[in-house]
Amino acid sequence: MPSMVMKAGEVICIASGIYEGYDRTGPFIVAQDFDLEAFIDKAKATVEEPWEISGLMYEIPRMLLGQGLITKMPCRSIYLGAIGDFELGEEKEDF
Repeated sequence: MPSMVMKAGEVICIASGIYEGYDRTGPFIVAQDFDLEAFIDKAKATVEEPWEISGLMYEIPRMLLGQGLITKMPCRSIYLGAIGDFELGEEKEDF
C-alpha cells in the first residue's frame, strides 16, 4: 500500500464507494502533516457495526476539516453527461 502520510501543502481528493454509492470530495489542501491511515484506524474504533463503515467513509472529509487537517480548495466541478449524451452542468457539493 502506498504511504498515507499526508504532507502540508499537498492537494488531495477523497473518494469511496462504488457505482451509485461512489462519492468523491475535494479538492482539499493538506493544512498540516498527518497519517491518514492512523486517523482512519482511530475513527474506525468508534464504529460498532460493520454496516456503519460506509457512513464513516462519507464523514471522513468532514472530520478532517473539523480537526483542521485539511482545508477546502475552491474548485468548479463540471459534469459532462453520460450514456452517449452531453448534458453539461455544474455539480454542487454540500461542504
